[in-house]
Parts: sequence; C-alpha cells; structure tokens
Amino acid sequence: HVKRFWKGFEEVRRVLRPVGRLSDVVTRLAAQDFAVEPPQYSRIDEIGDMTQAIRIFRENALERQRLEAQRDADLAMRELLARMTQRLQGCDAIGDVMNVVRLFAPEIAPAFAGRLYVHDEATGTMTSACEWRSPQGSTAQFRFTDCWALRRGQMHRPDGAMIDVPCGHLHIDKASGSICIPLIGQGEAIGLIYFEQIAGTEGPLSESEEVYLVLQAERVGLALPNLRVHEALGELALVDPLPGLSNRRQLDAMMKLHFEHAEQSGRPVSCLLLDVDHFKKFNDDFGHDAGEAVLRAVGGVLSSSVRGEGNAFRYGGEEFLLLMPGMGMEQARERAEAIRLRISALQLQHEGRPLGRITASFGLSTYPDHGGTGTLVSVADAALLRAKAEGRDRIVVAAVREADAAGIR
Repeated sequence: HVKRFWKGFEEVRRVLRPVGRLSDVVTRLAAQDFAVEPPQYSRIDEIGDMTQAIRIFRENALERQRLEAQRDADLAMRELLARMTQRLQGCDAIGDVMNVVRLFAPEIAPAFAGRLYVHDEATGTMTSACEWRSPQGSTAQFRFTDCWALRRGQMHRPDGAMIDVPCGHLHIDKASGSICIPLIGQGEAIGLIYFEQIAGTEGPLSESEEVYLVLQAERVGLALPNLRVHEALGELALVDPLPGLSNRRQLDAMMKLHFEHAEQSGRPVSCLLLDVDHFKKFNDDFGHDAGEAVLRAVGGVLSSSVRGEGNAFRYGGEEFLLLMPGMGMEQARERAEAIRLRISALQLQHEGRPLGRITASFGLSTYPDHGGTGTLVSVADAALLRAKAEGRDRIVVAAVREADAAGIR
C-alpha cells in the first residue's frame, strides 16, 4: 500500500507541476502578455500536447499583433500620403511643391535624407530644387544621363537584393544605401527624387517601405507638369531674349544655390566675368542689329561651352557671367581659354558685310582660392578690369590683393 501511495503521489506531482506552470503562462497570455514563453516540454503525452497548443496560440497571437501593428502603420502612412497629395493639389507654384516635399518626405521615409531634382531642359541638367536632412551622397547638379533611374524610367538602387551599377552623380563612398526614383510626367522624366540612408539606420528596405517611396514620387510627378506650364510665362522673365541666356534675376537664385552648396561641401566654384571688346564700334559702324547679332553669337558660344557643367548669364550690356560649380581654378582657366578662342574664331556678317574679328576680355575668380563666395563676383570684376587695362582679348586670374580689396580675409 505504501508503495502504491508513493507511486500515485509521484504521478500526481509529475502532472501538477507542469500544469501549474502552464496555467501561469495561460493566465499571462489571456492578459495579452505575449512576452511570456511556454516551458519546453517534449513529452509525448497530454502535457506535451497542451504545451504545443499553448505555444501555437502564442505564436498566432504574436503574428496577429504584428499584422495589426503593420495595418495601423500602413493606415497612418496612407493618411500621410493622402495629406501630401491634398497639399500638392493646392499648390499654384513650383516653389510650393518644393515646400510640401521638404515637409512630408522626412515623415514618409524617416530613415532617409534626400533631394528633389528638376530637369532643366535648356541645359540638359538635373538641378537640386530642395533637400532634407542634409544629404551628402549626390551632387547638387548633374547631367541627365548620369542617373540610371532617369535613363531607364524606373527606380534604381546600386545595392540590395539586385546589385546594380552606381549612378554617375553619386559620390562613390556614399553609393551604398542610395535610391533614385524618376518623376514621370506626361510620359517623360521631368525630375528625380534621391534618397540616401542616414548613418545608423542601415538595413534592408521592406516591400511596403519601397512602395511608399514610389507612391511619394508618383504624387510629386503628377503635380509638377501642370505647374511647369503655368510658370512657363513667368520663366520668360528670367531669360534675356537677346542672347538667350538667363538674366540677373535668375543669376541671383543660382548663385545662392551654388555658393551655399560650395560652402557646405568644400568643393570649388569658379566665376568667370567677360566683356565683349570694343562693342560700341559694332553699333556705330554697322548699326544696332549688328551689335545684337554679336551678342547672340557670343551667348551661343557660352551656352554650349558650359552645358551640363555650369550656367551662363547675361550680366548687363555686353557683359556675361559664367558660374562653374565643382570647377577649380586651373580647370576654369582652361575652359575660359577655350571660350576665348571660340569667340575670336567667330566670323559674322551683317547685310553682306563682315563684322571683323570679335574678341572678349575675361576676369576669373575661384572659391576657395580667392576667399569666400560672398565677393566672388566683385573679385572677378576687378580681374576683368585688369584684363582690359592690359590690352584686352586675354584672361586674367584674380590676385590675392584684389580679394583683400574686396574685403576677403
């Protein structure tokens, strides 16, 4: 009898102990405390079956919880995209679109910095219109063909599951984690949204996150074309109709963009100021139509000489100004010499009469060689005056004393 008693007691204890532990787990699971884990019982009996059933219940509850959280996050993101779309529909200027993108992009993709580029059809370049969270991996301006996303008309990633060729506008050490999404409007690429992962947030992009990035680009791509048409007449006010170059109003905006980027990145930017030599004689000897023909020809030389690598502007009268971001002093001097030779090789006629040789004088200044960006134009102007005084038809690079006279230390 004693043996049967102890045997029965051991059997009861063998059952009650795991049942007690399982009961505690069930109680916590009922309170939605899914951090609790069932004990590991591999017994092939009722206790083992009960343990397996509780484990399956917990896993199902965790999956349901994950799906609910994902659903809530998806609803919040769709609401955010809907609000962005509403704001875009209310924009009546391209500048308004930039403000909307700058506000919503960090919320839609919190792990990414980025830039919005627009296509400048006149120069064939992509220019940064706005940015958020200080991106470092892509240049502020580049040629259309430097981006594989624009070439292919679809999202491009140089790494990830489908490793690919990095775009030409990326700094090679920053290419990892970058995403380029073209903005398609009326069947053509009119812009680009560039994303780069912020340091410390590296990791694979989920399928839903990728979808949100594409949806954001689609919404912006739909908003831009109509506004571009709307602002076309306004843009005419930024272009000097005679040489076909941007005027002083556009110059101020581009100088701000290029100079700020140069100071942030430490990259050089060169300023070339030039004046057509003895321009008055063309008007006096051949008439104003001949003088206008000279300005158009010189403007054509400048426009083609900086295509994709800078901007040319009518500065006033017979003066022109070139901004060359990313170009150091020696490279800018070589570019200026090529322009000087092309201008001197022009052979123009007016009403059957040759206008004679056309030449120009040049003043060149470069950041940071000649100081800060704030007085880069005035330093180039001082060098131009020296070029005229020394006999014209030449290039003079700014001297340190000219920079000092302009207030640069």
